Amino acid sequence: MKKQILLVPMILMFLVQCSGIKEEKAMDAHGKYLEIALAFNTENYPWLMGTKYPQLAVWVETESGDHVTVFVTIGAGKDKWMFADERPSALPVWSGVRPEKQGPDIDAVTGATPGGDMHTIRWAIPEKYAGKNVMVFIEANVSLDYNEFYSKDEDSPGFSDVNGQPSVVWRTAFPVDDTPRQLTPDIIGHGHVLGKDSAIDPDMSGITTAAGLFNYIEISYQPGGRL
Repeated sequence: MKKQILLVPMILMFLVQCSGIKEEKAMDAHGKYLEIALAFNTENYPWLMGTKYPQLAVWVETESGDHVTVFVTIGAGKDKWMFADERPSALPVWSGVRPEKQGPDIDAVTGATPGGDMHTIRWAIPEKYAGKNVMVFIEANVSLDYNEFYSKDEDSPGFSDVNGQPSVVWRTAFPVDDTPRQLTPDIIGHGHVLGKDSAIDPDMSGITTAAGLFNYIEISYQPGGRL
């Protein structure tokens, strides 16, 4: 009986840790797909109980403005926050293209906040994108990462509430054709520190540690073949 009692909290802990992890869909062996590999910089963001991992969104846009979310962490995707109903400053750029907060579209792309040494996101590219030029965006943000430019002081011109430094946005582009590619996205700017709009601000002069959220970002485009 004593052993059974001890096992209960361990089982509950396992279930909680796994509750946000969604099962990856099987890929078409001959279809086009993207693989986004991310390694989070754990040295820059230690926390009281381990590493403080980011909110993260990945989405794809065409030149005509068509867009689709590939992945978003559950906090930002479904507004599941501690002590707040919503936090528009978390991923403000992605918020401008997000699906509805409830429903199958957002359910299909939300997942647990990535942890560990490497996080890989795989996405089967729909047929409608064949032959088009597409852009891949990555937006990431860690709260409370204040610096001399972004302060928690309400009287400061850089007041950032609980956000700290704003979200940072990376981007790369490629044609959906028959040529495999390895792509490294570049930082193109940041979101509004208070989440007041979804514009990308290219001025990175006040961004310090947030620009180093990731040790590694690599995007692989494969026109066909097995994963």
